[in-house]
Amino acid sequence: GSGVGGAAGNGARPASGVKRTWGTPTASVSDSIARIASNDSTLLTVDFSNSATFQMRSDELTEKLSQALAANTHLTELSLVNCNIGQIGCESLGRALASNGALRSLNLEKNSVNPEGASALANGLAGNKSLLTINLMNQKNSRWGDKCLDDFLQMFQTNTTLVKILWRLESRKSFALNKMVTRNNEVERRSRAGMECDDALPTSLKGRPLCLPNRDYQPSTAARPASRSHTPLARSDSDTDSKGDGEGPRPPP
Repeated sequence: GSGVGGAAGNGARPASGVKRTWGTPTASVSDSIARIASNDSTLLTVDFSNSATFQMRSDELTEKLSQALAANTHLTELSLVNCNIGQIGCESLGRALASNGALRSLNLEKNSVNPEGASALANGLAGNKSLLTINLMNQKNSRWGDKCLDDFLQMFQTNTTLVKILWRLESRKSFALNKMVTRNNEVERRSRAGMECDDALPTSLKGRPLCLPNRDYQPSTAARPASRSHTPLARSDSDTDSKGDGEGPRPPP
């Protein structure tokens, strides 16, 4: 089964992330994937979390879902919690992320994403310009190796939009990764404010018009809340919530 959410009308809150309860009619997994493939403009969120159907046919359905996502321009939130997704599924999702330009949130918590699968996601994210948040918490056998984390660091050489990663890290590379997420949050902040951000971009993207002045922008007069410090830990039990809003040197606007 699946939970789907459409556009809200008259200020109503979107029905996002609706979980299936047995006995309640809901769209089937196949029907939901078909709607994604047809680029249904009313389908904004899909939640396949804990779907027995998805768990039993994970590789097959993830491939079909990824093909549907590749050209979809409306779906913004996708939850695949506990869907038995492994390396093959991640390779499919990686290909989808490389071409999809609408998805903002991807939840892959409680799956079987191994380092090779995570690397496939990183390779897809390298060309992605829409995803803001990815959740990789609570994976089976998820000791992320240096090769995998190096792939994420390389991804940040071309990705300036991913502003939050949820995962458990057991590596000193967590500091470098948090620094990249902090940079992307700074790029997003300047973009929203219509400010130049060339000096905050990775070398490969400098000189490109990713952040342009917004002539209609009016600075907020409200006091900005104090930022929280997110100091990455090198201990083996560290949880890294890489949101990137911690204290740290920021380039001047």
